Amino acid sequence: PDNYCCSQWGYCGNTADFCDLNQGCQPDYGICGQISDDGSCGPDTNNRCPDNYCCSQWGYCGNTPDFCDPNQGCQSGYGFCGLSNDSTTDDGIQVIYTCQNPNILALTFDDGPRSWTNDLLDTLDNYGIQATFFVNGHNEEDYCIYDYAEILQRAYSSGHLIAHHTWSHPYLTGVSPDEVDYQMEFLNEAFKKILGVTPKYFRPPYGDGVDNANVRSSMLTYGMDKMVIWDVDTQDSIDGVTEPQSEETYSNEISDQQPHIVISHDRIQTTCEQLAPFEISQAIDNGYWFDTVAGCNGDWDPSNWYNVDTGYFGERDDTWTCNSDDMHGSYDSSPQ
Repeated sequence: PDNYCCSQWGYCGNTADFCDLNQGCQPDYGICGQISDDGSCGPDTNNRCPDNYCCSQWGYCGNTPDFCDPNQGCQSGYGFCGLSNDSTTDDGIQVIYTCQNPNILALTFDDGPRSWTNDLLDTLDNYGIQATFFVNGHNEEDYCIYDYAEILQRAYSSGHLIAHHTWSHPYLTGVSPDEVDYQMEFLNEAFKKILGVTPKYFRPPYGDGVDNANVRSSMLTYGMDKMVIWDVDTQDSIDGVTEPQSEETYSNEISDQQPHIVISHDRIQTTCEQLAPFEISQAIDNGYWFDTVAGCNGDWDPSNWYNVDTGYFGERDDTWTCNSDDMHGSYDSSPQ
């Protein structure tokens, strides 16, 4: 059963006689090890993760796809493994990890837009593909969402899903509740000015804060009830990972021909100009179709994706500015 260990003698239990690897616990038939009290797990430490947490290939406990995806090395003997979309919970938020419709990929792009996002939009238009863009407001000193308002408007007009990714991309579990609200509200104000709507779909930076009460409460306060993670990571945002390496990672991940949500980053020029076209052609060769993260989970009506403010695009004025004081959080180049 769940959370039980298989001893060397082939019986289930949850004491050290059953769970200790040094006494022959069999990780292929149950969990093994003592419950971790420092976040480590796996055969090197003989620790297993707490209930509902996964042991990653690197030997740490967590509950995002990087930890829980069997295709990314989740260690089933030392915690839970597997991905599924949470049904809507008591607070009204649905957590989405993957697509539910068969033969579908949802391509998602984070941290933009940038000038080269136009190249990505050209490619998507050429193929007739709708993607999802998780947008920041001011995540780097030389980036301000208002300078790319026309690109954002173009993506919205083309039927892509525009979603919330915080103003400046902090770890939300590392900041105060007031700062979480600030990150939600400040970007929403930009969406109102630029698009005349605010999103209902949200992705927390780094996939951090799925179960955090402050994050979930703030989402609801600012009109969001869908939290989107991912189950395929191209790793394009990791320092030192080359574009060909991202191609290889992506090809391996989609070779199972299962539905997936793919994360890449349009703040990276090579992603827009090289990786994204490869993702599309490789997926087509594997028999995939494409949709937004909303559509691939049965939410096809764009009127369900947004809260309407004015309902029309704004024009730039003196309030369309960013400054160093509004960033609050610093951007970390590690994923995501």
